[in-house]
Amino acid sequence: MDRRNFFKFSAAGLAGLAVPGTISMAMGPRNIDPKYNVVILGDTHYDAVDPEKYHAGYTDPNPTREANHRKEFVRNGKMWAGRSRDLVKRAACLVDDDTRYVFQMGDLIQGDTADAETHKRFLDDAMNLFKSDLAPDLPFITVAGNHDLRGNDDAVCTQAYLEYMSGRMSSELGQEIKSTNFLFRNGPDAFVVVNFTKPNVPEITGLLNEARGARHVFVIVHGPVFPFDDVKYYWWYLLGNRKDSKATERREMRKLLASLNAIVLCGHTHTTEFCDWYGDGGRITQMTMSSVWRSESQAVYTELATGAEGYGTLMFAEKPELATEANKALFDEYRAGIREYSISEAAGSYKLVVDGPKVYVDFYAGDSARVSKRFKLR
Repeated sequence: MDRRNFFKFSAAGLAGLAVPGTISMAMGPRNIDPKYNVVILGDTHYDAVDPEKYHAGYTDPNPTREANHRKEFVRNGKMWAGRSRDLVKRAACLVDDDTRYVFQMGDLIQGDTADAETHKRFLDDAMNLFKSDLAPDLPFITVAGNHDLRGNDDAVCTQAYLEYMSGRMSSELGQEIKSTNFLFRNGPDAFVVVNFTKPNVPEITGLLNEARGARHVFVIVHGPVFPFDDVKYYWWYLLGNRKDSKATERREMRKLLASLNAIVLCGHTHTTEFCDWYGDGGRITQMTMSSVWRSESQAVYTELATGAEGYGTLMFAEKPELATEANKALFDEYRAGIREYSISEAAGSYKLVVDGPKVYVDFYAGDSARVSKRFKLR
């Protein structure tokens, strides 16, 4: 059966098995796809060369923040006039007869729009571009990123995202989606999509427990679940904040993920980072991906730090005043369970391969024709 007919069959089967309710899921046949793959893009920050196309009327009450955002519009325009197009073309070449989905790890668009209609148009243009350029006959799945929910009024843009993406993800997956948190399955494997920016902990917990018993539980989330080694954003991870006021909640979530031996697929940090962590009676393996190709140097995979001893050291070296007892304790809390770790500024495209109990990701830096690095997740 060729790929196009396979998905006609699968979509019909999934639609028939959709369960009505707030969040519905499809229970695919348990014995299909002993080997399959997923082509993945990290953050993309899709944008137009002309900032007025999507950002007309955009303002921010903080002039400094608005100025920084407008610099990002220029950065994005340059990327999408050249390098980003080349990256997507390379990613399209990774699609083969075993590819079941294309994923994008959030920050699909730059955001920063003035109204709901512009925000929906921005999302639709991005979805249609990636769908047509990568694999028109495959489901294209994205997760909510902070930029996807951002504009003159974040609440308006968040609602616009939900209204547009609930329909679009329902169409892509052949099942009813009514939330930015949802679950779908491919054979024996479960994929749980999580809204990182506005986490609904009871809903996320319910979905993760629903996935229990799957061969592999993949968690698709924009931001990482481990503190990130960066002077500005080390605190910006799932249920994290500067004061760690949600420490109990984040540890409970970590314990739940570990009990599922979860494989976390994320973006947000604009790095290629791998972390294999053991603790809380289980295992969490995190693969962080970026497709924000800002400079040519990112087309080469170079590791900035490796191993448990290298985790959390970059930010302290760059800004020693951040090496407070609280910050060091936070990284030490996670460092103790790290078996493998690496971080690179390289950006590109990724291919997740699931072969029975084996799971790995091949990374292609920039528009490289060859694998730059293979990460063994299982």
